[in-house]
Amino acid sequence: MNGPTRRAVLSSVGAGALAGLAGCLSTGSGNGDPTDGDGAGDGGSGDGSSGDGGSSTDWRDITLTTVRGDESFTIADLAADGPVLVETFAVWCSNCLRQQKTMIDFHDANPDVTTVAVDIDPNEDAKKVRDHAEKHGFDWRYAVAPGEWTKSVTSEFGSSMANAPSVPMLRMCGPDDVERLKDGQKSVEFLESALEDC
Repeated sequence: MNGPTRRAVLSSVGAGALAGLAGCLSTGSGNGDPTDGDGAGDGGSGDGSSGDGGSSTDWRDITLTTVRGDESFTIADLAADGPVLVETFAVWCSNCLRQQKTMIDFHDANPDVTTVAVDIDPNEDAKKVRDHAEKHGFDWRYAVAPGEWTKSVTSEFGSSMANAPSVPMLRMCGPDDVERLKDGQKSVEFLESALEDC
């Protein structure tokens, strides 16, 4: 035989891919800090605690800019003014598009609730997201997540916050009152019920 077998090559490639994926999904910083993600459950208690010791890179406090470029904001500042829904998504995600179309009806019935759609795909830029929002008539805040925002939100609520097809969404009734809502499509009625205590 000349060289490694196909099975040996595929085994090596698979092991390397698995190691790389494990590094990408790691929630800890590798510094031994016990407040880093513990890997249990969905990564968050839903009580609004950041799990990172309140560092300055908490997702609530990272400045985002709308894809229209007309506003810079933090999620914490928006939540201080009233209820907020934070959706992570990607332009290519058909599940996300269905949810966003539902959000049109939600906004019509609930104009006092702020919605922020944060694109978590590192391959999508502000122009692509802006074109998506304009094409579909979505007029709420859209932003592209910087890497540190995605790392922080997944550290607190689990890696599925960066899995657009699961339609991840957070409900906030103030900067420190955060709940991770169920994955999947959410009806207007479900969202209104989730916001009743705000």
